This record gives sequence, structure tokens and C-alpha cells, in this order.
Amino acid sequence: MWSFRAVGFAVALTCGALIAGCPGQRTSAPASPDSPAACAADETVREPAVAGAFYPGDADELRSFVTDALAAAEPADLPGRPIAIIAPHAGYVYSGAIAAAAYAQLRDTAIDTVVVIGPAHRAPVVGVALPAAARWRTPLGEVPVDGEICAALQQASDLFAPAAYAHRNEHSLEVQLPFLQVMLDDFSIVPLLMHDLSDGECEEVAQAITAALAGRSALLVASSDMSHYPAQADARRVDRAMLDAIAQFDPDTVRTADAELMGEGVANLACTLCGLGPVLTVMRTARELGADSAVVIDYANSGDVPGGDATRCVGYGAVVFCAPEPSPPAREDAEPAEEAGQLDAQQQALLLALARETITAITAGTAPPDPPTDDPAFAQRRACFVTLHKEGMLRGCIGTLEATQPLGEAVVSAAASAATRDPRFLPVQASEVADLHIEISVLSPMREVADPEEIICGTHGVLVEQDGRSGVFLPQVATEQGWDRETMLTELCAHKAGLPADAWRTGARLYVFTAQVFAEDEGGATKGEGQ
Repeated sequence: MWSFRAVGFAVALTCGALIAGCPGQRTSAPASPDSPAACAADETVREPAVAGAFYPGDADELRSFVTDALAAAEPADLPGRPIAIIAPHAGYVYSGAIAAAAYAQLRDTAIDTVVVIGPAHRAPVVGVALPAAARWRTPLGEVPVDGEICAALQQASDLFAPAAYAHRNEHSLEVQLPFLQVMLDDFSIVPLLMHDLSDGECEEVAQAITAALAGRSALLVASSDMSHYPAQADARRVDRAMLDAIAQFDPDTVRTADAELMGEGVANLACTLCGLGPVLTVMRTARELGADSAVVIDYANSGDVPGGDATRCVGYGAVVFCAPEPSPPAREDAEPAEEAGQLDAQQQALLLALARETITAITAGTAPPDPPTDDPAFAQRRACFVTLHKEGMLRGCIGTLEATQPLGEAVVSAAASAATRDPRFLPVQASEVADLHIEISVLSPMREVADPEEIICGTHGVLVEQDGRSGVFLPQVATEQGWDRETMLTELCAHKAGLPADAWRTGARLYVFTAQVFAEDEGGATKGEGQ
């Protein structure tokens, strides 16, 4: 489900121009794309072309805008792990909130490589234009280009060729980078430009990208605005139809919808998707990489923005393509919960102090502390959650269900994320740290249960999973809410997993775990319980 909305925040930009849509295509292009001047790899760093026009040119102002936009974005109940997104590429005042709505869904997703595919507006491109520069710069710093993947793509298909001229003045890829720079810590990019290729060419490009990304934790980004230049009512109707087609996750349906809408003679409609080729290519690649669903996150158009022209609109949509999360395995080699290892009072106190030191450092802009290494308990791989309360109200809660890190590292990671990356809340400020109450839940391995009657409220945390959707409650949630088993499972299905309320009765898989929960008391000491 999704709905239209106006852009949810405003900010003053010191930009030379505010761009609602795409400038005219194929301007400032070289006389011939095959000329030596056009194709020479004459730059090591691709400098920003539209900083100060499409987005702020000042680093602090840019980071503030992107951070605020991401904080304002609503988290969605996704049916799985994000594989790809569609995000707009107009001036941030017009489309920044919608782009943020897409990027905000990537929180806590492991990503090391981002393939960004956009339309070429300012230069003729045959096939797909690879970058020539080794790094791309924005006011927020430089991002490395993944030369290994670029070389693999060029070797895989004749459709790929380096073309520095095509990238030099193009905005459709550049405007995506600040969002990636704020969201991700360490990543490389593969920036690709194209026009609207045939279905066969899109499939060839998708196959090449899929093969090149083997072994990577990758994200695909299709950079595209939507309808160009109709009146607002027509823009909304056309864009709704295209988003409905995209939600079916079928490239043929999207191609057909585009042809039908363009054939209707809508006044001033120049296109339904200025990045039709990139969108179709990303859809095909995402499916090859395991995505099986498309979720429309948000929509607006330039007429929704104060000062926007409602007689001549450009549409902006945010879409996420998801792969089903792998079901938590009932690990044969896992320890029983009662043998997983309970932490004593001293160990609990050390972890709570570690969490507080981490949050203090993160909010002060300094490096988090190193976890202790002198206790073997902190070196064991354990899953954990860190929960923050302020004045009795939830202020953040993030963790993992799978034991992927040593416990000390897991607490540092969860504490930092709970303070700064919970999409439900603004990041914790340094002035708030003293008022936080910190709770840590160290989880046992997970096991599947065949009968809901096996679940004990207050003892078991529960994960429900069906059709790629999942949701989880920690053991203490049912006790805090005063729920019995039936109420807890109903709430879990309906409000956490986005499933029918009775899914737990009708085939959904249920997994349970226990947790040792301990927290600071009012005086700063440790208050714990083993569950």
C-alpha cells in the first residue's frame, strides 16, 4: 500500500538553480562520441558537475540536508532484504524527500558495492557508458569506482564501453552519491549511463551485471524521475499507473504501460520514466540477484513543493525491490539455550558500560571504544539487541538475530546503531546521553517450533516468517505489554510482519529464542535477569 504525499520538509539551499526535472538531453555533447577527445580517459577524479545547482555545494549544508531527509523518511515493512531501489534525480528541494524515502530503507543492510544506472541527458550514448575516472567526488568526499567490475562488464558484452564525455556533465548519477555517502560506511560504485535500450539489450546488460557482482554485497540503483511536464492531475494519474506496473515486478508490464500511456495523447507528457531503460535493466538484474517483490515507498511531484508549477509537473517515485530473507536455520550444531552461557554481574556491567561509552563517543563524533578482549565470553559469537529509553519512552532499539560477531563487537555495533540508525527516531544527541537508560538483550540460538503452544510468553522471543515477510518480538515485549500468547502472536503477525493477523495459525513458520536481559538501574548500576 502506498499513497501520494507532499514533500515532508523544506530547507534553504544556497544553489545557483533549483532543478525540478531533467534539462534538455544531448546538450554540450562532443561532436562525435567516437572521437579521441570524447573517449579519452583524461581524468583520475570525476569532479562534481551539479553541486550548488541540484544540491548544496557546501559540505556541511549538504550533509545536514541529507541527514534530515533520511530522518524524516518513514520506515516501511519490507518483505525481505533490499536488493535494488528506484530513486529520483531532480534538484533536492523537489525530489530529495522521495530519494531519502528509498535510501532510508537500506538501514542495517550490508552493502559494499553499488551499481548506479541512470539515463544520459547531456550526451549521446550507444549501449552503456562506463566511467573513465577511478574516483568520483562530491562535497562529502571521494567514492572509489570498482574498476574490477567495470573491466568485467566491458569484457562480458560489447554494449559496455568507457565514455568520460558522457559522465562529465551528467547529473542523474551524481545526485545519488550524497545519499549513499551518508548511509554507507565503506563502498565502491559502478556508475553506468544509458538511453532506452531494447528489451534484449536490457537483458544482456542485466546478465553481465549479475555475473560481475558474484560474491559482492551489492545494491542496484535505478536513477529515474517519472512523468515530465503534464499538469498535476495528469502527472498523478500517469505516475500512479506506472508505479502500479512497477509493483507487479514484471519488466514487460512496465514497458506495456509506458507505451499505452504515451499513446493516450496526454497534454505535454514527454515521458513516463526518463530512466525507462535503467529501471527495466535494474528490475531484470534484481530478479537475477534473488529479488521477488517490489514495494512502492513514496511519491510526490514538483507541483507538491511550495513554489512548484502545478501546470507543468515532474513526478518522483521511491521503490524498493526485495529478496526474501533466508529463514533462520534450526542449527544442528547450536548449543541449547540453557548451555549458551549466562553472563555474570561483572560481565553485564562491563557490557553496559561499553554500550554507554560507545553512544557517548558516537554522539560526540569520536571513534567508539574497542571491546574488551581479556574475557573469553566477549569473544564468543552472540546475537544481541541494545534498547534505549529516555524518560520511560523508547528512544531506539537495534540488534541482530544471527550470531555474526563476537559479543563485545556486537554490543558496540548495536549500541551505535540504536543511538543513530533506528529509522523511527532522530539520532541521539550528545546532550541526551546522560538521560538514556540502556538495556542489553543477549540472545540464545534460534529454533523452530511446530506448535504455538510451545511458546512461553515472557520467556521466549518469537520470529514469524511467511512468504518473505518476517517480524520479531524480544522476550520482554509480551511482559511489558501485558499480552497473552494469542495476543502477542496476533500483534507480531499484523503489526510487525505485515501478515494477516492469524498467519501464526495458518502456516507461518515460528522460531523462538531466549534472552538474558540486563539493564542499568536508576543509579547507573546493573539490573539483570536471565531468561
